[in-house]
Amino acid sequence: MTSLRKVTEADLDILDRQRTDPEAAGEFAWYGFKPGGVRRRWENNEIFTEHMGMLAVVDDDGQLVGDVGWLRMHNGPPPNGDCWNVGIWLVPEARGKGHGSAAQRLIAAYLFEHTYLERIEAGTEADNVAEQRALEKAGFTREGVMRKACFRGGQWRDMVLYSKLRGEP
Repeated sequence: MTSLRKVTEADLDILDRQRTDPEAAGEFAWYGFKPGGVRRRWENNEIFTEHMGMLAVVDDDGQLVGDVGWLRMHNGPPPNGDCWNVGIWLVPEARGKGHGSAAQRLIAAYLFEHTYLERIEAGTEADNVAEQRALEKAGFTREGVMRKACFRGGQWRDMVLYSKLRGEP
């Protein structure tokens, strides 16, 4: 069963793969070389802050398969217009095995249990059909397309916005 746990120092090299290896990052998560980002957050005690956080995603055997993170966003005047925005990255070997939808369901439950915010959002590129399916399996609702909302690979790309509200399955 997929589960979430605190990030440990032993996880840092694997989690930094998405910032140092285009193949490991995957087509929809490669934004150029940004080595040491997770390690810097670890060293600066910024894995968990008031406005953002990260947990490790582990498989049935307790092996690290990726991370899920969240960031506080403003959709209206803060704090009453705030929500969480979540994102996930999985090592290539773990993709397509259900870890993504399970981890996103778990992070939503965690955030609703431990924070007062009512809304969780997730966005993915319009061409990332696998992530859209994973979000829908995790109980997120497709809200619409944000045109040219993300710059990757030398061009602006459309994003699909999903949300989950407190109390939704």
